[in-house]
Amino acid sequence: MQNSENDAGGEATSRGPLSGLRILDLCSVVSGPMAAVVLADQGADVIKIEPPGWGDGIRNLGASRNGMSAIFALINRNKRSVGINLKHPSGANIVRRLAEDADVVMQNYRPGRMDRLDLGYEALSKINPELIYTSISGVGEVGPYAEQRVFDYVIQGLSGVVDAQSTDGEPKMVRTILYDKLTALTAAQGITAALLARERGAGGTHVQLSMLDAGIYFNWPELMWNCSFEGEGVNYSGELADMYEVSKTSDGHIVSHHLGADTSGYTTDELVELLAANEIAVARVNSREDVLRDPQVEAMKLLHRFEHPRGGAMVLPRSPLRFGDQAWTQQRPSPDVGQHTVEVLAELGMTMDEMQALAREQAIG
Repeated sequence: MQNSENDAGGEATSRGPLSGLRILDLCSVVSGPMAAVVLADQGADVIKIEPPGWGDGIRNLGASRNGMSAIFALINRNKRSVGINLKHPSGANIVRRLAEDADVVMQNYRPGRMDRLDLGYEALSKINPELIYTSISGVGEVGPYAEQRVFDYVIQGLSGVVDAQSTDGEPKMVRTILYDKLTALTAAQGITAALLARERGAGGTHVQLSMLDAGIYFNWPELMWNCSFEGEGVNYSGELADMYEVSKTSDGHIVSHHLGADTSGYTTDELVELLAANEIAVARVNSREDVLRDPQVEAMKLLHRFEHPRGGAMVLPRSPLRFGDQAWTQQRPSPDVGQHTVEVLAELGMTMDEMQALAREQAIG
């Protein structure tokens, strides 16, 4: 696996395609922070704004060591953390000052919350007309569900994918937070499109998307092909997923086109070799631990091994995108809460005395 230039957790020198852009990441949990890390991995200066003290709740989700969770380490690397209490007037004012020179502001709170804090699109675009303001919601700003709390499983239910996973008439969840991550990638693409439009003279704009938006769009090509035509004369089709299958071998399983045969007399290696030689797409079913040792993963150097200052020895995927001959490097490991508060506020011209006064007011941390 690939070793980074900064195994000790220090910074490396790299200029990605988004170098020079500043992004304020006011998001929490997954959809927003993961969108922001895509941009951070591509060189943008991403400032993560999180509550002083406890920080983003995702810090405590899943596997962790020394208070650093694996999911947080991935989707918040290459960012600077500033602890700001958005509910405190002085804290909100700091965000407004940061927005004056920002290229992008991102938030994924329920509709209306940022407006109530005077940190919504209308308020910040008056301060910075060239700002790309991005709002990620669960199911949108209008409609009967708009005010409800939304997690990935809600979108799975609403979007039809739980029904599509049905076996023996029993609906099944997808065992990953599919729509959180899909929304993140969609948001990152929308932000770069808006930045390109601004570069061409369109000015700032409000980029809006919901997890339900992204999920319906994602599902439609084949999960919904039997729902795409209205009226008579439609040639309906079976499910695309029924055209491939998992087959048991003597020592494991493979995935391939539907074979309809007993393959249990073959070893996995034998069957993979036989099918590949006959131009049938095939792969062994890797355990999650096998993924780390898969020869194709190793050949492509898809994984990044490094020493996290808090989490210790870790392995995470590198950015999936490569730009010419430029090698991807991790600029910064994921930060502690407020690790860069002094640094970023000093860039605003604040003195240490001013920061200490704000800290006593519990506006920053």
